[in-house]
Formats: sequence, structure tokens, C-alpha cells
Amino acid sequence: MLSKVNKNKTIMQLKEQAELAEFKKLIVSQPSLEAFVRFGLDHHSPSQLNLPDGFWGFKYLCCNQQERRKFPFTAKPRLGVAIGNAIALMHAHIIWTNNSEKYTNKRINFRDCLRFVQEMLNEYNPIEDKKDLEQHTYHKTIANKFANNLHKAIKSLALTGEIESEANRYLNLGTDLDLLMRTDLENNTCVVEIKTLPPRRGKIKKDGTRGFSTQSVSEPKLDAARQTACYWGATKKKPFLVYVNEKEYKIFDPSNCDLLTEKAMKDHLKFYKSKARTRERLMVQADGDPIKLLGLVSNDFESFYWDIGKELLTKAESIFKEAQE
Repeated sequence: MLSKVNKNKTIMQLKEQAELAEFKKLIVSQPSLEAFVRFGLDHHSPSQLNLPDGFWGFKYLCCNQQERRKFPFTAKPRLGVAIGNAIALMHAHIIWTNNSEKYTNKRINFRDCLRFVQEMLNEYNPIEDKKDLEQHTYHKTIANKFANNLHKAIKSLALTGEIESEANRYLNLGTDLDLLMRTDLENNTCVVEIKTLPPRRGKIKKDGTRGFSTQSVSEPKLDAARQTACYWGATKKKPFLVYVNEKEYKIFDPSNCDLLTEKAMKDHLKFYKSKARTRERLMVQADGDPIKLLGLVSNDFESFYWDIGKELLTKAESIFKEAQE
């Protein structure tokens, strides 16, 4: 295991620090790591491990960065990103960039928070997708309610001390590659995962407009609880899972949610360990060949994951056909 080779540094950290000589020694001592390097992968992530193997293999092993940017980023996730970013600008003292650069945040007021949300949403105009345009148009009318409820939720947590957002956290589960994740919010004792619940599309109303219904806040989804467990495992801080819609918010933690008890979270980490080991075995078997890897996994093109547009879907179908020959 990686920890036996170097107790203090992970494969990600070695590459980030450009310690190439030590990194090459690590590969020599663990030949399996070379297979991951051939695929251009040096970590797992909770979100990627939640994906079916076939879809993950196509998106991350067969598509380059430019092609991955073409995967749909629709109204629903955009709402979550806009709300989450705005709340981070309100509450976090430190915000980390995608390049792991530390940014000292001056913290905006609530009025600027609402303005920021609307500006982010106005940048998106899905004119070629009628359904997504309807969803997005409705989101803009209720986004301030989401922001207000999430602001109330974070205030109710009464986080003290320095609050960070988007900090990289690593967790080794006993696999060759670490889990890499970015926390929504955390201080010295707590880590917070935020989930927005966009409204569901309904029927056309008598006035000709589209109806929408609120997604109720009941129990957290299993994937979200598993993801939260990763933050707990990486930071050893008390986890909070915050759900918010346009009407209310609800905060889950180990005291009120069976999916977030210590036993449950350890089980979640075992799940990810199993998934990560399976992925690693696939990459070693495929020896750097994504077509070979896709030939080792099952796939269902009827899954909603494959609603990715004609161009990408055509490419995927062609690659899977080749992989099965």
C-alpha cells in the first residue's frame, strides 16, 4: 500500500510538490501505479466513484478535457453551484481556488450575495433545450429563497473561528490511490456538505405556463451521506449535511440521522474502498488501454447518465462497440 512506501506523503501530494525523483521511485516500488499514470489518473473522488463504471470509463478515460466540458451542465447543478458559491463568499474567511491557491475572502453582505446568485444564473441561457430553459427560468424567480434558507442554515450552525471553503482534503482507504475531495465549508471542529433540492417539473397550467413542485426535505440521499462520510474520514471533524429548497432547510448530523452515525459512516467508507479497489483492478488489467477497460465492464445506455447529447453519445456507442468486439 502507498502508506507503506511513504507514511507522510500521498501520490497526489508528491506530484503537487513536483518531487519527481521520489515519485518515480514510488512507481518502481509499486508497479500498479504505472497503470494509473498511463490513464492520467492520480486519485479517486467520491463523485466519480458514485458513477457506473461504464460511464466513468468513457467520460474520464476516453474523453479529453475539451470533450468533458461538452458534457451537459444543466440548470439544476448550476443552481446549486450559484447558491453554494454565494454562501461561501458570505461566510468563509478563506476560499481555495482550483489551483490550490489560498484566497482571503472579505465576505460579502446578503444583498451582494443575492446579486451574485442572479449574475451567475444570468450567464446561462439554454435556448436550444426547451425543458432546461423552463427549469432555468423558474430557478431565477426562486433562487433568492434558496440563498436565504441556506444562509439561515449556516448561521444556525454557529460556526466559530476561521471558516474555509473548497479546501482539498485527502483520504487513503487502504487503496493505491487516495480519495481527493473539496469541502463546502469547514472550521476547526466541523465540516459541512451542502445539497440543494431544485423543484421538479410539473404539468402545464391553465395559463399556459409550466408548473413546478417543491422537492421535500425528508431524509438525505445515500450518495450524499456517503460523500459526507468521506469528509468526516479525511478531517475527523463533526459532519453536517445541509439540505435546502426554496421553502426550508434541514440539517442532518450523527445525532439525528442513521446514515451519519459513526458505524454508518465507516460502512460508507468500506463501500468506497470496495469501489476504488475495483476501479484500480480494472485499470491494471487494461494496462493503459481505455478500450480494453470498457470491454471489462457492463453498460446500460438507457440510464439517465447517457443523456449527454448526440455527439458524445455517438462517440460512446462507437467505442463500446469496438470494446465488445
